[in-house]
Amino acid sequence: MAENVELAYLVLITSLNTNSQTVYSPIEGIINKITVTWPSGCNFLVEVLFRHKRVQFIPTPAQGGSVGIALNNFTETLNPNWAIAKDDPIELYAINHDGGNNHSISAVVHITGYETPEPGERIPRKEAKCIRRTQ
Repeated sequence: MAENVELAYLVLITSLNTNSQTVYSPIEGIINKITVTWPSGCNFLVEVLFRHKRVQFIPTPAQGGSVGIALNNFTETLNPNWAIAKDDPIELYAINHDGGNNHSISAVVHITGYETPEPGERIPRKEAKCIRRTQ
């Protein structure tokens, strides 16, 4: 049976600054959901992005390159479907463009582990095709 874990993040970003939090995956699997909350007052001035081993995967380059997602008084659910190994770092990186206020961002990363057979359970084999060469 596949194991599911949730990794919680809470990042305080001071005015006109950046901050990040890195959590290491306790299992191998797929990041299938990320929930991020921007409190009221962020006013689209706090960008958030996620990195795996220093490679940005939220938002994807097609969604805006290295620019993060910035919202206000909103909880966004993202579905990256990103493969991850055990003990890999997952970083929430935030940028505060607000010149007058500090802000905090919270997030939860949901990881579904790969299916593993129970002890003694038979693992089905994929059919192998043989190609014979003739001369």
